[in-house]
Amino acid sequence: MSKLLRPDMMVEAIWDIDVERLRERGIEGLIVDLDNTIVDWNRNDVREEVRRWLRQAQRAGLRVCIASNARSQARVSAIADEIGAQWLAPAGKPSRRGLRRAMELLGTEATTTALVGDQLFTDVMGGNRAGLFTILVRPLSGRDFPPTKIMRLLEWFVLRRLRGGKPR
Repeated sequence: MSKLLRPDMMVEAIWDIDVERLRERGIEGLIVDLDNTIVDWNRNDVREEVRRWLRQAQRAGLRVCIASNARSQARVSAIADEIGAQWLAPAGKPSRRGLRRAMELLGTEATTTALVGDQLFTDVMGGNRAGLFTILVRPLSGRDFPPTKIMRLLEWFVLRRLRGGKPR
């Protein structure tokens, strides 16, 4: 299995990530995907559990940047403003260029930055290509951008191999 597709950590949801554990690893900044990571796909409302976790992360001194492949900068910036985060859209994941730009916004280096996302072929692959600590979360919603639905089938096979044949 390609190292590019292997996340450093897998959790059910963003609010299951232990902020103190990230700080102990030397993480200072979080690059966070938008759709199906902090909001349901194509929605604007941030769940209370996500808000709580983001406040905890920010209180612990972690800086947050939303990096989304979404084309709507107005939507991404509105959500980022609401949660007190930097933002970058479209980020062009899995390209490293957008992730480097997100690190510039955060004032962090690859060794002090974690990427949190719900997709292997954009979030995890991009984060691994950029040398970040990568965290894969289960998508918040079963709804997705149509081409993403096709990629989810491929992800299922990869995740099954990562877990030694055990389905999620």
